[in-house]
Amino acid sequence: MAELAEGAGWLGGIRWYVGDDLALTVDFDVAHGAETFPLTMTYAALHPHAPPRIVPRDGGRLSGHQYADGQLCLEYRPDNWVPDVTGAMLIESAHRLISGERGEGDRGVPSAHHATLGQRTRGQPFRFLLMPQAERRLSFVPKGASVEALVSERLRAGTFVSTLVQVGGEAIAGAWEPGTAGSDQFPARVVSLDPAAPKRGLTVERLAAALEGLGLVEDARLVRMPGGVHVVLASPGDVVVYYVYDSKGVRSIVEYQTLPITDPGRRLPEAYDALRGKTVGIVGTGSLGSKVAVTLARAGFGRFVLIDDDVFLPGNLVRNELGLAAIGIHKVDALAARLAAVRGKVEVTKRRVPLGGQESSGTTESVLADLAACDVIVDATADPHAFNFCAAVASRNRRPLVWGEVFAGGIGGLVARVRPDLEPEPQVARGRIAAWFEARGIPVQTDPGADPYGGGPDGTWVADDAEVGAIAAHLARFATDALARPADTIFPSPAYVVALRAGWMFDAPFETWPIDLLGAREWSPEATTASAEESLALIRELMPAVVDDDDQPAA
Repeated sequence: MAELAEGAGWLGGIRWYVGDDLALTVDFDVAHGAETFPLTMTYAALHPHAPPRIVPRDGGRLSGHQYADGQLCLEYRPDNWVPDVTGAMLIESAHRLISGERGEGDRGVPSAHHATLGQRTRGQPFRFLLMPQAERRLSFVPKGASVEALVSERLRAGTFVSTLVQVGGEAIAGAWEPGTAGSDQFPARVVSLDPAAPKRGLTVERLAAALEGLGLVEDARLVRMPGGVHVVLASPGDVVVYYVYDSKGVRSIVEYQTLPITDPGRRLPEAYDALRGKTVGIVGTGSLGSKVAVTLARAGFGRFVLIDDDVFLPGNLVRNELGLAAIGIHKVDALAARLAAVRGKVEVTKRRVPLGGQESSGTTESVLADLAACDVIVDATADPHAFNFCAAVASRNRRPLVWGEVFAGGIGGLVARVRPDLEPEPQVARGRIAAWFEARGIPVQTDPGADPYGGGPDGTWVADDAEVGAIAAHLARFATDALARPADTIFPSPAYVVALRAGWMFDAPFETWPIDLLGAREWSPEATTASAEESLALIRELMPAVVDDDDQPAA
């Protein structure tokens, strides 16, 4: 800086000192024409890995390139900072900014600042989501006309988020609402304006006057009269939303930040289109099953059959997909709400039944019927009784079956998948997996009744959320692959043992042991209505007739 001051006639008044919080600070003056601008530069605590900040020493505004806290937005900023930039270079940048904005012709200095969506909205708690479907519908409102509408709004995290769900009595097809639970709907008026008409920064009276100028007397009256009303001012490519309401006896107005929602392009593999309209059955909605369910919802599944009798308790928080709000609720009910929060509109069949537990035969049969209607079945229970039922349903109805478990202590896990005619039937596959372990002399890791998430091989390991999540992610991939790529799987083997830590049978984390289930043969044909009728006819033919008291054959 001393060298710069010697060669530059515009820099002077350099004074170094230690400022607040022991920050290295330097005052300096920049001269331009007849003016002198006193500035202060404060070095960051992480210098030279973060940029210093330069502010006017008198706290004034001297540039259009200046943050609200007074800091100048210069050529060297956090988004392009490198440790080679010196304080002298920043001072030169400040000089170029000042002289550029006060140069001949007053052309100003081009802005290199590009604010993100988050930066533009962080000070605006009222936000309006302009969905593509709503924007298309607004384009059909005649210019200068007004139509009734409906706005859906939800308050969360101190932010009001609104969107149009109805225009002119017509529902917005496919419109996204900010969640079903907790959202309210409000009446609105949509006014189509000329693009040149002023839309932003309006007061209550200016808005009412603008509507009167268009001959929309009734809309102007709604704006002035007591009560709340949303007003949507729309022109091609420009939509502004206001909410007019009463506050402490004063008519007030709020302008929303419009967030145009554009098509982000494909976010999922093209093969996942096959998942639309498919149903997945998930048996067990605990730590493993809850994570699988949410991942599959994100992948595109919109229909679920959830089977579990358990209630969510505080101890489940450490590994489950559910949160504090679910405590005391049946897991299937809370998970259904979670799926709706993630996916939007989902169809969920909830069965509060322990498959393989002490239930009536009728209840069990009813649950199995729901499971049979699924396109893919996921057993996330690690319970042999539940697996027997899942295997029977999958075999009889020719459905892919996915199952897995987290080994005790989270040391690793097993994931497996069988598909009709491509791998052995489920019970055969399970037996071959057991034989694979036996052939390697690997003992059963825990007793059947042990907690699979705790008490690892040496009694000290306890599975954490990340370890359960790793196995759940692999299970979800197996489930999506079974339907998205039925004949062209990305998995060379139908079962894998995956290490998450070293120990037991594993030499290192992330070690993977594929298990090939050879000897696949054609599965049993699917039980259809026609085949059931044929079976009943055969039974009637072979079984002796039942005779009643009158010695007459009973029907």
